[in-house]
Amino acid sequence: MIREFRFSKLIFLLCVYSFSGALFSEEPNTQETSGKPREKIIQSKEENLKADTQKLTEAKDEEEWGLKKEELTPKKKEDRAPPIEFGFFIDGYYNASLNRPSSKELLYTTQSTRTNEYNINLAYLDAKVETDKFRGRFAVQFGTSVIANYSGEGTTGKTSNETSIRNMQEAYGGVRLGKSTWLDAGIYFGHLGYESWISHENFIYTRAFSSDYVPYYVSGARLSGKISDKVSYQLHLNNGYQVVTDNNKDISGGFRLEWNPLSNLMFRWNTFIGNEQPTPTPKETRYYNNFITEWKPFQRLILASSFDVAYQERASREDLIYTPEGPIYIRRDGAAFRQTYAGNFWVAYRFLPDWRIGVRLERYLDREQMILVTNTKDGFQTSGATATLDYLPDPAILVRFTYQYRRSMDSIYPHENNTSKLDRMFIFSLSLKI
Repeated sequence: MIREFRFSKLIFLLCVYSFSGALFSEEPNTQETSGKPREKIIQSKEENLKADTQKLTEAKDEEEWGLKKEELTPKKKEDRAPPIEFGFFIDGYYNASLNRPSSKELLYTTQSTRTNEYNINLAYLDAKVETDKFRGRFAVQFGTSVIANYSGEGTTGKTSNETSIRNMQEAYGGVRLGKSTWLDAGIYFGHLGYESWISHENFIYTRAFSSDYVPYYVSGARLSGKISDKVSYQLHLNNGYQVVTDNNKDISGGFRLEWNPLSNLMFRWNTFIGNEQPTPTPKETRYYNNFITEWKPFQRLILASSFDVAYQERASREDLIYTPEGPIYIRRDGAAFRQTYAGNFWVAYRFLPDWRIGVRLERYLDREQMILVTNTKDGFQTSGATATLDYLPDPAILVRFTYQYRRSMDSIYPHENNTSKLDRMFIFSLSLKI
């Protein structure tokens, strides 16, 4: 029994020894077989660390080089792209003239000149940009008012763009010189007069004589800015009086001074000085003054007035005038000036949210035909009254009904196959401004 126990114990110890020997004998092999992957892992980690370090170094170098490159050639950022605004305007009309001129053409006006037919007074496409440092506008145009306004442009120059100028409403660029100071150069709207060429911006559809016979556009340069919060100014150097192509060797100019003592009250003084005679004729310098007042007693009512005084030197002591017996020359004082006077009064009242009425009274005196040539005895001496009823369902849409009455001292207005002292018309118009 004891032998059997010993024998069993011996067998148990041998099994344990053999098992443990196999176990301990396999451990070195395991270490040997697993040692190689561990070395590979360590080596790969070192290689990855070196690669990451190299990448960081390269990225840093690229970043430094990129900064240097940007300093040398700055990149244009998308958020710095100038905001360009595109616009569209069309003004169509039907002029029912009671004078019914045989030629269908009206005289002494630039607006709605075609009678008893539907036509386009003004249409344009424009693009404009304005930033803190620069600005500009380019607009192309078409219409009967364009033909009427550009009738004074010359047609003799070969390289002066005279044939295409009429289709260019504005083309100018400007740069900011100070906090509120701008310098613009090119073709741009004139600074004289209260009413704009764009009918959508006026109370009355047609224009007063004093607006029609001052420059709607000029070519040159202007400097504008503010003297204080209530006073602003403009200085102009131009080729001439509503011309792009100059007709003489002289430079014209003028200024605007505007004072806003209250938020609803404005006073403006515009001037023009320049010789408007062609080069072959004797020089006659014109001095034009335009005074404007605008008052808005409350939001729906606007009152405005303007008074114009113009003088022009005489090149000769003899003036050609027309009498019923025929043209004759009258000797004048050589130191005297030709004179023109004009006065206007406007009232605009928005009596309903979508309805407005505008009234204009005017008087224009150019007896010596300094600006308006009629070839009659008393020259151009005319009074008038105009009323416009506006329907404004949307800021972009304007439907207008206008009645205009004008009376001249001489018979100058086309009337069927003759002329008349009266000029009366009804005008329907619709404009869209986007």
